[in-house]
Amino acid sequence: MPIPTDEEQPDAVTTSRARPEPSRQQVRRAATIDEIKRRSREKLADAGHGGLSLRAVARDMRMSSAAIYRYFPNHSDLVTALCIDAYTALADTIDETRRSRGDNPTSDQIAAAFAAARAWAKAFPHDFALIFGTPVPGYHAPAEATGPAAARAVTTMAQMYAEAFTSGAAQPEPLPAVLDGEKGPLATYLMSMSETPISDDVLVHMHSAWASNLGFIYSELWGNLALLSTNVDAMYDHHLTNILRALGLTNPAPAQT
Repeated sequence: MPIPTDEEQPDAVTTSRARPEPSRQQVRRAATIDEIKRRSREKLADAGHGGLSLRAVARDMRMSSAAIYRYFPNHSDLVTALCIDAYTALADTIDETRRSRGDNPTSDQIAAAFAAARAWAKAFPHDFALIFGTPVPGYHAPAEATGPAAARAVTTMAQMYAEAFTSGAAQPEPLPAVLDGEKGPLATYLMSMSETPISDDVLVHMHSAWASNLGFIYSELWGNLALLSTNVDAMYDHHLTNILRALGLTNPAPAQT
């Protein structure tokens, strides 16, 4: 995940003035950008990274190459926009799962959020592959653009786990002092992005759990798990139970979405 520097962080500026209604030109531009991104996702689904090009999308939209470059100056800008959309969609899925289960114990919310991430990946495998799969050749994500979107999902998970940890609902095995001394840039960045304080232990435990969940999803989408069993859902239930136990959650109960 790219990590913005302090200079790259967007300013938190708020205003009480109502935003003006967008002009017809702005509405049309937004609609064209949406269509470019939709057709680009179709290219990714049909032909993978190698099939995605601005010129190919322009042909599909019956636009000139020069015209499409007014919306995305280059291939990297288009990939960045698609990555931000994918990270945002995943984070929105987790946020909605958390809200919909707000009256449930935190352990149930965490289980449901992990399962929701898997369900999202299965519904949108090419978006998942774009942000967690094989890197796009020659592409380097600009940290200031993709960092905040990429951090949202894991920081939301960490915030839920922090609640369970603080309340005593989560009692994991003690960790070695892996973050003693100077923290790495990712730890510092994720902690700064969280709306509530996240301790070292919470961050390390949740990051390990998040990576384990992503690993299962990756293996499932690439067809490896189907070679082991025809009941991949049961395998996931078992895997998720192990994740929750490693997090020290009491009475873990996996929740499919």
